[in-house]
Amino acid sequence: MKELGLIVIPALLLFMFLGTLVVLRLVAAPVYFSVLLYVFLLLAYHFNRGDSTFLYSIFGVRHTKMLFLVEYALLSIPFLCLFFYRYEFWAVAIVLLSLVSICFVPHGGLSLRLPTFPFLASGSYEYHRDGRLAIPLFIPLMVAAAMGAYIGNRNLVVTVSMIAASLFSLLLMREWHVEYLFNYKSAARVLQLKLLFALRNVCVVFLPFILCIILVDGSLHQLFMGASYYVGVSLLLFQVEMLFFVNGATHGGNDILSAIAFMVLNAIFYVSLFVPPILFFSIIVAGGLAYYANSVIKKCKL
Repeated sequence: MKELGLIVIPALLLFMFLGTLVVLRLVAAPVYFSVLLYVFLLLAYHFNRGDSTFLYSIFGVRHTKMLFLVEYALLSIPFLCLFFYRYEFWAVAIVLLSLVSICFVPHGGLSLRLPTFPFLASGSYEYHRDGRLAIPLFIPLMVAAAMGAYIGNRNLVVTVSMIAASLFSLLLMREWHVEYLFNYKSAARVLQLKLLFALRNVCVVFLPFILCIILVDGSLHQLFMGASYYVGVSLLLFQVEMLFFVNGATHGGNDILSAIAFMVLNAIFYVSLFVPPILFFSIIVAGGLAYYANSVIKKCKL
């Protein structure tokens, strides 16, 4: 907060607004939306823990699992309050069962070696890596999207599709070093390949979600939304890759500003999915980020 300076005021207001909006939406939405959100947050937090080895070595297995249980119980408090408020006791039972059972699941740095996504564009190792990391969470999201398409629940399909896009874009946020650029002959080649990989690989990674969006009711409107989703996700991933260069942590980057910029990019993607003209604004944002990324890459004397 100190690093942000005066920007901290609109940043806090943004977080408060988003938090209030999420709570209001969850109260009004079907209960299984909240259950799916809780399970998704719990799995994401558990599988991406980076402190499990340290905790096991210091506290031992038994006390570490008790620590996990306390943390996950704290995470469940808002959901439990929501479910008690709505008298949905079956959802309370699922939350309690989930937070107890997840403590006994292997965790921390989970990375599946197979499949290696052979249909992704050659050389786009970031997408191969992120695809393997995302498998444990992508599978239940794909199942939820398929169920939504089968029962004709458009809201469920769109929601899990947006979560999948945000999850994959989050995995593209990482540090970078100057040595990373040695694989490219020019700055223009970097930008060209990043855009090309985004357009190609979205067809592979997000094809199940695109199909579910189109097939949920088979109308022309859904076909157009499927196309908007493809373009929006491609732009989002390209924008995150450009943000990766513009504010990389190893080049004096600011993690807080990166997080805020990442949230803004995702918000633009969400809005563009329902208001297609916003896609043009998203293209402008992508062009601006590409311009600044090109300047950063040239400063590295590529």
